[in-house]
Amino acid sequence: MSEQLREEKRKIEELHEVASEMEACHSKEEVYQLGVDAAEGILEFDICGIDVEENGYLVPKATSTEMPNGGYDALEADKGLAGRTFQNGESFLIPDVRTMDEAEPVQEQYRSILSVPLSDYGVFQAGSREAHAFDEDDLELAELLMSHVTEVISRIDSQSALRESEEKYRTLVEGSHDAIFIHSEEGFQFVNDRVAELTGYSREELLEMSAEDLAHEADRERVKQIIESDELEDDDTPHYELRVRTKDGDIRYVELSVQIISYNGELGHLGSARDVTERRQRKQKVERQNERLKEFASVVSHDLRNPLNVAQGHLELASETGEDRHFEKTGSALGRMESLIEDLLKLARQGQDVSETEQVGLETIVRQAWSTVSTGGATLDVVDELHEIEADDGRLQELFENLFRNAVEHGGDDVTVRVGPLNGGVTAYEDGDDTPAAKHGGKDGFYVEDDGPGIPEDEREKVFEHGHTTADDGSGLGLSIVSSIVDAHGWTVCVCEGTDGGARFEISTA
Repeated sequence: MSEQLREEKRKIEELHEVASEMEACHSKEEVYQLGVDAAEGILEFDICGIDVEENGYLVPKATSTEMPNGGYDALEADKGLAGRTFQNGESFLIPDVRTMDEAEPVQEQYRSILSVPLSDYGVFQAGSREAHAFDEDDLELAELLMSHVTEVISRIDSQSALRESEEKYRTLVEGSHDAIFIHSEEGFQFVNDRVAELTGYSREELLEMSAEDLAHEADRERVKQIIESDELEDDDTPHYELRVRTKDGDIRYVELSVQIISYNGELGHLGSARDVTERRQRKQKVERQNERLKEFASVVSHDLRNPLNVAQGHLELASETGEDRHFEKTGSALGRMESLIEDLLKLARQGQDVSETEQVGLETIVRQAWSTVSTGGATLDVVDELHEIEADDGRLQELFENLFRNAVEHGGDDVTVRVGPLNGGVTAYEDGDDTPAAKHGGKDGFYVEDDGPGIPEDEREKVFEHGHTTADDGSGLGLSIVSSIVDAHGWTVCVCEGTDGGARFEISTA
């Protein structure tokens, strides 16, 4: 191998070593200076520099140690040999600039110039006071060196753009009003602060959990199916409404949108959840108000009209015949109207949402309610210990009064009424369904049952409807009032068969 080839091989190897050094750089300025140092030290170019395009000018960024004092000024990016190199992306080797007007050397004493583009970034130029100072080998080595420079600064630009994009995305995600998360088969991989606020768990706790851990018991199977899904229909982003149980045990309703993504090389789900609990509650409140309006309209148009017609008819007969029995019938009809109006007003008042509650002794409320109801020879039996409960004490007493009145009306004066706490072993039926209502199992709450004739299964889904009664003098609004009070507290009520075959009402408060 000739000495010239060995020398060229040495320079190439050293340039590759410089390229490795450049890979460790974090700023483009460091890379520019390493490039110029390598051109000066390895390629033995006495005078050289790197200019970078900024706002239409080629601005010096790094120069060799032999550059004359003061260096050189920025040039327009479309002027001279540097501009031509930058604009065309083409290298030039000028043996003698005095023979080429377009070279426009920055220093008049330069005789030869080597000019190499740095892609869209700028230009590298080397100059010599001697003519024919550079050959084709010098040009190839300079192009190799500048390819290393270009590759590294391109990588730095990409990383900078990526960091900027990530920062913008993180700012957007962290500032979002929605709970945003990334979930994989192993569980949560990322959660923003809103997820923590919504669930009550810290971000550290959430990253050790799965979405199934947060889901309401009744929604866990559905959440599991979403997690295990590996494709979306028609490239759409599905929306779901699910319940979340918070760290404190509260239930929140969320509207969830999910899309499948690749995260750290694995399949994952990017989710956005919005708390719609208040919106759902407002909707339910409006629905209850609309239902009450319908009930009021029905009572006014039918239930009140009937006794009114009876009273008017008997008054006419009384005026014609003077018989006392017509006055008695009129009085009875007016009494019926008064009872209906009183219950109607209670229904309107009790249907409003509870805004203020306090801890009240349940047994105290039970006994107060019993003392205000005409119970005749009926017996009250408080079973087990009744703990305190968070409620509006006035409405809670109204609830018990109506349940006690219902038990006496249907069970007779000798009926026994039992009140006790709910427990996980009770089998309950809701809305006429003969399937055990599992949601009552193990929940907080209480029951009221009697040993009367009970309620047939086909009647259980109707008992809370207004106007439904089997008693001759009942208004049919008592249990509707109970249902309204339960709804206003955010509780649930169901009816089933009692221990002794009578009616049993279970109120779950959680």
